[in-house]
Amino acid sequence: MHKAAQAYLSTQVHTTSKGELLLMLYDAAIKFMKQAKIKIDEKDYAAKGILISKAIEVISELTASLNKEKGGSLAENLSQLYIYCNTRLLQANLKMDNEKIDEVIKIIDGISSAYREIISKMDAQDAPLQTQSSASSGSTNINASFVNGPGYGLPTASGNMPAPNSIRLKKAASAYGSAR
Repeated sequence: MHKAAQAYLSTQVHTTSKGELLLMLYDAAIKFMKQAKIKIDEKDYAAKGILISKAIEVISELTASLNKEKGGSLAENLSQLYIYCNTRLLQANLKMDNEKIDEVIKIIDGISSAYREIISKMDAQDAPLQTQSSASSGSTNINASFVNGPGYGLPTASGNMPAPNSIRLKKAASAYGSAR
């Protein structure tokens, strides 16, 4: 059964877009942190340490995947935010502090929500292009339209966020090279 689960996960990773993989990483980090909080409450310190370590590994992978050439200041800001998150998780691990874990969950969830919105908007904007492209060429390259934009703006978390346009979405995706 373990081999079947690994084969399924491998297939899922290889057939998923980069943007969806990014969201999977965010979801995994949040899942590990929530499980760690439960283990702190249960006083299962060994399991708590393992789960926090897994969350730190995921966040470190997010940091390593940033493209600082294309992502410019956004990639640098995300890198610093991820370093902060990992520092807080290390502190939470040492002090058995669920509040620090909650703080990191809130940060990661906020970033994840922004990228979810970006990806859904990009999918909506790409739909007419995909239909037109597949009608003319017989195939669809859904990655091409997402990769080509320079710039690096991510929508802010404020309530006054303007509607993203394709250039801003491409800029935000550039922080990860090509997020799709």
